[in-house]
Amino acid sequence: MSDTSNASNAPTQRASFITLLRERWQATGSLICVGLDPDLERIPASVRGGASDDAEASVEAALLGFTQAIVDATADLVCAFKPNSAFFEQHGVAGMRALQRLIAYIHQRNPDVPVLLDAKRGDIGSTSAAYARAAFDV
Repeated sequence: MSDTSNASNAPTQRASFITLLRERWQATGSLICVGLDPDLERIPASVRGGASDDAEASVEAALLGFTQAIVDATADLVCAFKPNSAFFEQHGVAGMRALQRLIAYIHQRNPDVPVLLDAKRGDIGSTSAAYARAAFDV
């Protein structure tokens, strides 16, 4: 049996993060990195929507809708996006789904904008509190 694979069937390889960052910096002339730290309690009611029978779906929709709006409003100005996993993790499965969908959204809509996942531990007060809720309440 002969090997029929060729370059057109080869998977596309993404550029390295530093290459993406450098290219984006040169294209925009900007080093702005927009942090995406959605605090559900501070998201406007108009974005959160009304009460729903499915609390997880409501949380996911609010986190995703709010952060997608920020991405859409700033994508042409930024060098990178930096979602903070603590603000998603603290909402359990719904938050993690929102984070995963947000990153996919950024890659789909703005493939030239790199995404940094802020997943450090031992951070400042509000972030540490969010990590604590994720670890101990979820």
